[in-house]
This record gives sequence, C-alpha cells and structure tokens, in this order.
Amino acid sequence: MSRFQLKIGSDAFWRSASADIAAARRRVLVQAMTFEGDGAGTALAGALLAASAPDRRLLVDAYSFHVVNDTMLPTLPWRPREVRDEARATRELLDRLAGPTAAGRGVAVAVTNPVRRNPLRFLLRNHKKLLVIDDVAWLGGINFSDHNFAWQDLMVRIDDAAVAEFLAATFDDDWRGTPRAAAARFADLELVSLDGASNEAALAPVLNLFAEARRSIEMVGAYPTRPFTDALALAAARGCAVTIHTPIANNKPLLRDYLYDLARRSPGLRLNLLPVMTHAKAALVDGETLLFGSVNFNVASWRSNSDHLAVTRDAALIGAFQRELFSPARAAGTATIPPKFPVWGALRSRLTLALADAMLKRLRYGSAPRVKRWPGPIPIRDPDLLEGQISTDLARSRSR
Repeated sequence: MSRFQLKIGSDAFWRSASADIAAARRRVLVQAMTFEGDGAGTALAGALLAASAPDRRLLVDAYSFHVVNDTMLPTLPWRPREVRDEARATRELLDRLAGPTAAGRGVAVAVTNPVRRNPLRFLLRNHKKLLVIDDVAWLGGINFSDHNFAWQDLMVRIDDAAVAEFLAATFDDDWRGTPRAAAARFADLELVSLDGASNEAALAPVLNLFAEARRSIEMVGAYPTRPFTDALALAAARGCAVTIHTPIANNKPLLRDYLYDLARRSPGLRLNLLPVMTHAKAALVDGETLLFGSVNFNVASWRSNSDHLAVTRDAALIGAFQRELFSPARAAGTATIPPKFPVWGALRSRLTLALADAMLKRLRYGSAPRVKRWPGPIPIRDPDLLEGQISTDLARSRSR
C-alpha cells in the first residue's frame, strides 16, 4: 500500500485529518497561513481541544489578522459588519484555544511574521500548510477558513515516520522564530523547506527541471508568475507541450490578467481556464516528476514566502494526481481567453508584478522577531500584539 494518499477537496481532507487528530497519542502540530473563526476554524479548534495528545500546537501566520475572507482590515469603520465580526471571532477562538480548559490544559498557539509597526512586513509571509500527527504528515494548500474550504484544493497524507520527523523539525524552527532552509530525500520523495530568505537558491532546481523538460509541463495554480512562467514560456517556445490550468474566477484578478497576457505573448503555451476557483498547487513534468505543496510558483515564492515543496516520482501518487486533478482539469477547462481582454489590464498586471518583485527583492527579515506567542486576552493598547486592529468595534468588544 502506498504511503501517499491524495485528498482533493476540503471535505475529503478534513474527514481523514480529523480522524488522525482524534487518534493521536503524542503530537498534533498544525500550521496554516490563514485561520479564521468560522466553521472551518471552529472545527479545527474543537478537534485540537478534544485531542488527547500532550503536544498540541497551532501556528498561524499574522496574515489572518490583516485579511479576513479576502478583505483587508485596516482601521476603517466601513468594512462589512460580517468581516469585522469574523475578525473578532477569530481572536476569541484563539483565546479559547490558548486558555485553560476543563482538563486544565489548552492548546499552545503562536503567530508567525508579526507585522508590528512596519506595514511593508505584511509582504513577508509564512505560507506553509502543514499537519504533523504522530508519524503522519499532511502537505498541500488548504487553510482553515470557510472560503478556502469552498475552493478546489488538495492535501497529501504521507504515512512515513522519517518524513513526519523532518517536517516536525521545520515546524519547531518556525515555532521558535528561527526558520531555516532545509532539504531531505526519503526514497522517492524530496522535501524542501523554504525560510523566506534564501528561496532563490532552494528553488533554482525547479527552474532547471522546467528547462530540461523533454515532452510536457502541466501546472495547476491560480497565481503562477515569473520567474517560473518565464521558464514555462521558454519551454513552450522550444516545442515542449506546456499547459497552465488556472481559474477564471480567480480571487486575485490581477494575476488572472497576468496569465491572460502571458498566454498571448507566449506561442505554444496553453492556458486552460477552469470554471471554479482552484487553490491547488501542482506541476507535472514529462508525466514522471510531480511537484506539490504550498509553493505558488510565483514571485513571492521565489523571493520571500516560507513554504514547503515536495518533489516525487512515485508512480502511484502521480497516477492519483492524473486521475483526480489533471484529467478533470483538462476536461472542465476552456482555452478561450476573453476576446475583449483590455490592453490596460495586461499593462497593469505587468507593472504591478514588476513593482512587487522589486520590493520583495529589497525587503529583509532582519532582526525583527518572526514569531509571537498568543498570550490569551490582549491588552488593547499593546501595539506589538495588535495585528490588524479593527478600530473601535474591536476595542469595545475587548473592553466589555
């Protein structure tokens, strides 16, 4: 029996992962960029609180306190009431997780990459999605929020004690606020942990893999950009069959426009437009080398995100990806780019991404702390602990 199990969709993933959490005896380590106080977040919180494993930790990126349901949360009173309510519910849920329970022990909670007083640090994100449950690990793209659960996405369950130990070590590095680049090979699986500071060297082999493709490259993703798309375009220009499966209903329309423009400027590169929002991240080279994990294959992946990437030639797992991800995408998509796609949309996407690349190239993590323990109820006037304060609405809720 293969040690890999591909789960497409949040329902299939959560049924299996929640069973793993309930059965855990030693540890349940969960890491996500997005955690929200909605149905998905509450389900995870309940599973963590009910678990009997003594080591239960949740690591959430500070992104969750600046963006809720794809809505930015500056101190503005006119954000939708439901968004402000959910931001408050997220904090309250984390307080409940980290607080005392009937059994006398809560769940340890920490926040990666706090922005603090420098708004540019918002661009420096820990983008990992990871579960380590005893000797089982989960890797992929699913965050714990209802809107992410509604998208097409995937996670891969890996039943391998050595893999789980390696990924638990990367979790511990992030938990201590000392992330490091790391890589290891486990038979037919290679794992890469990106620290956000040395990504270019760690991801250079991916560009080489695309450059050496003999027959085909097939990618599923909502957000690919240069330098990865440059490598795909070059492969297409030399006759390799290159396809990017990407959603029409992209939650980041600027990146969809970038891909429209890329397809128009890259002879031989095929853009297959999917009817549903997909947040999955995978690439298949020559039908024999599979890449998956949390890497978006974009400029943030290249420059600054902390991420996990898995590379494998396991035939059974590749077959599962072919049947359950790539084949349905080929059947469901269309190659028709909107005929009235405006020139200004293409120009805007190129200029915006060029600016983002220039900024990320110059940003440094420096000596600022890269993790903050969740302390329970937060004093409202402590600016170092307030991520994305929502004006007086949140202040009133905390002062009751």
